[in-house]
Amino acid sequence: MLKNYFKTAWRNITRNKLFSAINITGLSIGLGCVMLIILYVQDEVSFDRFNDNGRRIYQIVHHGRGPEGDEQKGSITGAVHAAMFRQEIPEIQDICRVNSSSGLVKKGTEVISERGMYVDDSFFKVFTFPLVEGNSSTALAGPNNIVLAESLAKKYFGNANAVGKTLQINVDGKFEPFVVTGVAKQPPLNSTIRFDYVMNITRTFQKQEWKANDLFTTWLNSFILLRPGADRAAVEKKMERVFNSYAGKLMADIRKQYGNKIYIKYVLQPYLNIHLDKGNYYAGNGLTPNSKSDYSYILGGIALFILIIACINFVNLTLSRSLRRSKEIGIRKVSGSSRGMLIGQFMGESLLLTLLAFTLALALVSICLPFFNEVAEKQLQLSYLFNPQTILLFLGLIVLNAVLSGFYPALVLSGFNPVETLYGKFKIAGNNYLGKALVVVQLSIAVLLAIGTIIMQKQFNYMLNKDLGYKPDNIVNVYMPFNNNPGTNIFKSELSKYPFIKGVTAQNTAFDGFTGRQFKANNKDLFSTQFFDVDNNFINLMQMKLVSGRNFSSTTDTVSCIVNESFVKAAGWKGSPIGETVTWNDKPREVIGVIKDFHSASLQSTIAPLLLDQGIKDNNYYVLVVKIDPAKKAEAIQTIQATYKRIVPDQPCNYSFLTDMLADQYKSEKRWKSIISTASFISILISCMGLFGLATLSIEQRVKEIGVRKVLGASSAAIVRLLSLSYLKLVLISLVIASPAAWYLMHRWLQDFPYRIEMNGWTIALAAAGSILIVLFTVGSQSIRASMANPVKSLRNE
Repeated sequence: MLKNYFKTAWRNITRNKLFSAINITGLSIGLGCVMLIILYVQDEVSFDRFNDNGRRIYQIVHHGRGPEGDEQKGSITGAVHAAMFRQEIPEIQDICRVNSSSGLVKKGTEVISERGMYVDDSFFKVFTFPLVEGNSSTALAGPNNIVLAESLAKKYFGNANAVGKTLQINVDGKFEPFVVTGVAKQPPLNSTIRFDYVMNITRTFQKQEWKANDLFTTWLNSFILLRPGADRAAVEKKMERVFNSYAGKLMADIRKQYGNKIYIKYVLQPYLNIHLDKGNYYAGNGLTPNSKSDYSYILGGIALFILIIACINFVNLTLSRSLRRSKEIGIRKVSGSSRGMLIGQFMGESLLLTLLAFTLALALVSICLPFFNEVAEKQLQLSYLFNPQTILLFLGLIVLNAVLSGFYPALVLSGFNPVETLYGKFKIAGNNYLGKALVVVQLSIAVLLAIGTIIMQKQFNYMLNKDLGYKPDNIVNVYMPFNNNPGTNIFKSELSKYPFIKGVTAQNTAFDGFTGRQFKANNKDLFSTQFFDVDNNFINLMQMKLVSGRNFSSTTDTVSCIVNESFVKAAGWKGSPIGETVTWNDKPREVIGVIKDFHSASLQSTIAPLLLDQGIKDNNYYVLVVKIDPAKKAEAIQTIQATYKRIVPDQPCNYSFLTDMLADQYKSEKRWKSIISTASFISILISCMGLFGLATLSIEQRVKEIGVRKVLGASSAAIVRLLSLSYLKLVLISLVIASPAAWYLMHRWLQDFPYRIEMNGWTIALAAAGSILIVLFTVGSQSIRASMANPVKSLRNE
């Protein structure tokens, strides 16, 4: 019997190639999307699970409140915090501090920048990074010991044993020999901590004694390993007591000066929660950027939407084809088939279609995976799907999909009256409201995604094209070495000789790393004010606008400052601020100018108070800002690199275009715009496939009606209008449902942007017009073909 079911199912599939192709393709796309999402989610939730001590590792993070009552959270601590807590709290078994630092490694005459980390010698005891060479217990015992990842060991030493060999690494401006004492297995991609090499943190932190002030410095990540059975909540209470015992007096003095709103306390963040953290503790400091669990939910919802659309296609197309199989069902019933046997037959067909779709989905995933990896910024592999848990999940998904998409059609088809079907008088009862409702659901999802795509595209373009208050085009940031900086004057002088170099200035922030400082102005303390160290040509080269006052007069103008409009408001100056004094570290600066507000950070944050200063000794800036002729871009870059190599021979030339840096600020938005756009396209494609199939079947069932109408004088336009009108009604209903939902969701999304587009009816109108045109094209093509057919052929057998 089963053999007969599958034989009949295969015969029906091959006999109706067009509709089978639509069904299988739609299901395969839906299943393929689900597979990609499973790969993504599986990677996200598996982060750091390979650590043997994962459930006992915690990161020290802090909660706080600023003087203005603003809540503050962070994951960066000072070097003394972990040591202090371990000394006072017996439940802490071990600690490990991690500070990321890219290092320069010399290979012959070549200098290469590698990703390194300074860590405590307990690193390999706390975290699970097995060594393939060397002893993990002693590998980081010495200050000049270094452990390499497998890829770096192979890069510098080939397949030879690397232990005992030396590498020349730049420390504090000079190259020193480091002995390789171990080679670690390559850190997995789903690890928060990744490295090319690790060295002992005593190279950057050697103080054994510290003051209470050190508890307010932050520059590294601190991790602790609790003893088995230790209670996290109890340890956090002890941490609060310990911190107050060491820093309580200083905190009291700070509150007297700045108000009682200020507070700070340290808590523990589970290491396994870092990647999908919801507490806004950004991983930072060179660790793998954390993600948001919301992203996984969004992707899961998109995959579910697409799968629903594909299943709706299957149900509707199967029901629509039912009349063509009515005689087959009638003969089977007359021959003794029970309703259960007929349900089994149609469920078998559904299962076979799903299996074929699943096979095609695997092929589609293998083809689309590189593109998906690029969009999602992952390095997923198809092999990740073939583990016992995922295989069981897919088996369940196949059965569930076959049941959901095949049960209702099977139930309806098996209930046909054999007498009516054999006489050709059978029709599905009613107006097929379920089929129409499913089409409305399908179209509503597609319209929802389409509106979301349009709004995200407009917001993204708005952020990229908004006037920032300066001109970033053709600006190249060249990064000078932090140590042994020869001074930017030499570089500026050399580059200024070339006609394709339109200007050179310098600063110490590069727009991607501005620093926050505390200033005193107008008897007010201004916290976290943005601070730019610049030279006297910076404002002119960046084409910023002075609202009042003047620019810096020379490179020696080190007792003056320029502030932006937001700084003036924050300070509360009522009249002209020119001549007012701003104090920082007890050093007064005279305000000589006010600059128009400009966006020194991304448009995801508001413009903050900002101060421009010229306090760099000997003009040793770390960022050279070069404006180049766009027509001579390649020549300008080659000249910059050659000049850099001549002036700083033992350092690689690192540079970036300012426009690229600004675009990188919106990488997340760009990624999600691409994902939503792709999902919208896929949902519309599957919906159109279903509408095309439904229109074709509907026209086949009305072929005699069309013939009669043509004989009675109906025009082709009237017939096309008649056949398309019912589908246009469904589109309008879907627009009524989808538009408010899309408006609400996208309005919520836009609230995360301080600077955003204004939503208006044109977006909905554009999506509505696009949906109507797509439906007209999809359905109209079949309607036109039917209206042009010869009515004699359809009526000659009457």
